[in-house]
Amino acid sequence: MKRLFLLIVSAVCCLNLAAKAQLPEFGAKIGLNFATVSGSDASAIFPGKGTKTGLVVGAFMTYNFIPLLSIQPELLYSMKGTKGSGTEYIEANGFFYNASYTYTQTLNYIEVPVLLKLNLPLGPEVPVKASVYAGPDFAFDVVSSLDATAQVMGSSASSTQDTKSMTNSFDFNLAFGGGVGYDLGPTTLGLELRYTLGTGTVDNSGQSIFKNGVFAIMVSAGLNL
Repeated sequence: MKRLFLLIVSAVCCLNLAAKAQLPEFGAKIGLNFATVSGSDASAIFPGKGTKTGLVVGAFMTYNFIPLLSIQPELLYSMKGTKGSGTEYIEANGFFYNASYTYTQTLNYIEVPVLLKLNLPLGPEVPVKASVYAGPDFAFDVVSSLDATAQVMGSSASSTQDTKSMTNSFDFNLAFGGGVGYDLGPTTLGLELRYTLGTGTVDNSGQSIFKNGVFAIMVSAGLNL
């Protein structure tokens, strides 16, 4: 009878631990994107291109299959694009002038990454969690515009062009990254670094190839149920 009682107690404890391990974690994250574009036509379309800083914000859910392996779908609003500046000579009324210009190409997306996470054990008594992850990222274009300013002999002119009709509405990305989390009991505070690589060209005309590329740093807060 004593053995049977111990077996029942042990089984109930194991079931409770398994159920607890399978409960998902919900949370929110916010961070900064450091975005640019690459590809065979990127430098020709965007001369002097550089890095554009933007916001990334959203929510996530993490489900642990086993202690070492999790799946994490997310819903993000991600600001991408590029910016740059340059100079060129222009002709007006038979004279050549040195003109300078700056531009910002904005490409904002709603993104749905689905990440497979490998949780790295740091010890049973260590409150810090570490992980690396990778997975597909499905991006839907919501805002696309080009802002430009030109200056010639002290005079300047600015323009804004809506370029959404010139960009593909969907972009398939690959996301790679890693991070650490600090366990505070019911909540986990996290810090992560991520690179998201666009696999398709942004331009929908089929005449030029340039792709998104984004480094991101994000902080997160998760609620352990």
